[in-house]
Amino acid sequence: MPKVGIYCRISIEDSNKAGSDDSASIQNQKAMLRDYCHERDWEIYDIYVDDGYSGVDRSRPDFNRLLRDCEKRNIDIVLCKDQSRFSRDTIVIEQYINDRFLEWGIRFIGVADNADTDSEMYGTMRLFTSAYNEMYVKDISAKIRRTLTYKREQGQFIGSFAPYGYQIDQNDRHHLIIDEETAPIVRLIFNMYANGEGYRRIVQKLNEDGVVSPAEYKRQKGSKYVNCNADSSNARGLWTQSTVAAILRNEMYTGTLVQGKSHNISYKNKKRRKVLKDEWVRIPDSHEAIIDCETWERTQERLNSHTRVGKHSQEISPLSGKVRCAVCGRPMKRNVYYNKAKTIRYYGLQCATYKTGAMNCPNKASISGLVLEQKILDELNEIISQYCQADEIQLVDIYDEEMKKLEKKLSALKERHNSANERLVKMYKDKLDGAVSDEDYALFRQSLGDEEQLLSEQIAETIRRVDECRKRQENAEGQKALIEKYTHFDKLNRTITDEFIDFIEIGMIDENREREIHIHWKL
Repeated sequence: MPKVGIYCRISIEDSNKAGSDDSASIQNQKAMLRDYCHERDWEIYDIYVDDGYSGVDRSRPDFNRLLRDCEKRNIDIVLCKDQSRFSRDTIVIEQYINDRFLEWGIRFIGVADNADTDSEMYGTMRLFTSAYNEMYVKDISAKIRRTLTYKREQGQFIGSFAPYGYQIDQNDRHHLIIDEETAPIVRLIFNMYANGEGYRRIVQKLNEDGVVSPAEYKRQKGSKYVNCNADSSNARGLWTQSTVAAILRNEMYTGTLVQGKSHNISYKNKKRRKVLKDEWVRIPDSHEAIIDCETWERTQERLNSHTRVGKHSQEISPLSGKVRCAVCGRPMKRNVYYNKAKTIRYYGLQCATYKTGAMNCPNKASISGLVLEQKILDELNEIISQYCQADEIQLVDIYDEEMKKLEKKLSALKERHNSANERLVKMYKDKLDGAVSDEDYALFRQSLGDEEQLLSEQIAETIRRVDECRKRQENAEGQKALIEKYTHFDKLNRTITDEFIDFIEIGMIDENREREIHIHWKL
């Protein structure tokens, strides 16, 4: 008596049609296939069921359990309602039904479509059946993707779970409303970070105050949300730095609906592929904002500056992430030191490229952080003093001078970039002519590639600065209001540098033992 493995499957799309086709349900599939076995006195070894899985999904749990039992020769016949229940993937059909099953001596039967590997007709019809099933899945996938794209563009929320701080509107499941219980926590996180606190201190405060983590909050509310990283995390329901970081970078809190950040690689491969940020679907003012635009911009500016708080420091360094080497364009790293009595704290800034030895940057000397802070204060106070003594300040003139410098720098960088490419082409021709060996060409290409990458980064950064300068030219009048908020500064802090300074370039020491310092103001 042959041993039969009954396999039943239904996908979400199939279950939506249950009202018009009851035979598609799991229970009816089981009943039909059991009767089929009893009529022939076949022994049922086991029944395998995958409920809610697509026919092209290869990670179906019971499908893989069935294959393992087949490989162990525990089953003589695999019985399904039809071939599409087993799989709609042509590759899987060929790999198992028409290859492995034959090798293992297993017969496949699809009752409804008369698929039977013992039948001579099956060999003729299987390719047409497989092709039709795969076309069906591909068509369904394309329709679903078009529908989801349309809903995103119409400003409809299509996620299964609302972001922390929001909840799905019960009257419209495609609309978000503020969760009054958790929205204050989101505001607290943004305000703490914008005022100089780091991830660690934010996490400590939330956990000390007994605020439950977003995942735990969803669980307490009866949500079916599952944290896929829970098994590998030691958080055990507490807040973590990664959770805080994700909230701080979520633009949804400004009232902008942001979707389409990733998609499945294909209708067969369910792994997610990230979408370029410029291609995300953004719909402003689609729901009520939790965070105002000013707080959002201050937060993102600090996040993008890669600033950090020292282990023993109570506040963030005012110049952290703002200072660069004027020679290689890389950041200037901080060295902290104290006097002998350990009562006075100093710090110096040195080119990170030279400090780490990554490249031979000639800008070797460090500069005192306190001296640099004082120079910034002097120049800033001078600008404010000039403005306060005059009815008008010609900010546009400042921007014009800055724009000229940037355009000159951009032109020089592009010329160097083109020269590098021309040298590479010439060397390649020499290689083809036999004037240069493959080994020498490979070394030259590697060296030139590093130079080209550095130049490309500098060009992109300069273009960004040109765009910002152009925007400031257009908004010169509005920027004056920023200066009016202050009269005189005695000490530099992070708020001041974020408000007034874009970045600072530190050049080399000249023959007069003076250091070139170029402050790029946001004025």
